[in-house]
Amino acid sequence: MAGTGVAVADDLEDAMAALKQAEPSKDPAKIKQLAAAVHAAAQKMQTPPADNSDKEGFEARVAYAKEQDTYSEYALFALASQLRGQPAALDLVSTLEKQNPKSKYLDEPESLEIQTENALARKQNDRALSFANRLIAAGNRKPEGAAGDWEARKNAALAQGYWTAGVIQADKGMLKDADRNLRAALPLIKGNNAMAGPALFYLGIVNFKIGQATLNKAKMLEAVKFSQDAAAIPGPQQDQASKNAYNIKIEADKMR
Repeated sequence: MAGTGVAVADDLEDAMAALKQAEPSKDPAKIKQLAAAVHAAAQKMQTPPADNSDKEGFEARVAYAKEQDTYSEYALFALASQLRGQPAALDLVSTLEKQNPKSKYLDEPESLEIQTENALARKQNDRALSFANRLIAAGNRKPEGAAGDWEARKNAALAQGYWTAGVIQADKGMLKDADRNLRAALPLIKGNNAMAGPALFYLGIVNFKIGQATLNKAKMLEAVKFSQDAAAIPGPQQDQASKNAYNIKIEADKMR
């Protein structure tokens, strides 16, 4: 048994060394393969011996194996974060989820951003909304030992989360939720026309509907302003936003 244990430990050490050596290559296929090798060796090392003669030694080996296994998860997450926007990023996150569905790295903002963007691109709106809500929660929850770049990571997470949730909620007619989330997104997406244009466009529609339903002229005038701002940004909603601003202004002028 001792000989077998040493061999398994050697397998884990070799797999870990190979993974760390491969990380600078940023080769998704290689990292996936070596992370799987570390995971397999770590799992094998946690198999209890036939006799229970070395309980303390076994517990120490299990703790060590889990630590190395967690590193293999980190390697998948770290490379996915670096390759965000590429198909390989989603594949790495999916691999991580299969390896450990409860991995702490699946709740990191970067993992959630990758999955949110993918679901949105595939028009899986309910799934995208679920990820967006998790992204908002992650952005508002600073993890222990967060690196110095947490503020930038947080803002990126909240921008994507608030924007995605707001756009989908506006489309679903969830007016109050959409209004709250899109307003929260605005300062975070300033200068990003691809996000700001739709956010302002939907804010115009949402506030028009709320103002119309509640006979609230202030909301109607906000809708006009949001629509005018959206019309000033080049994009697919620009012309419609201009028409909306004009028509909503007419409706608002009729109100006391």
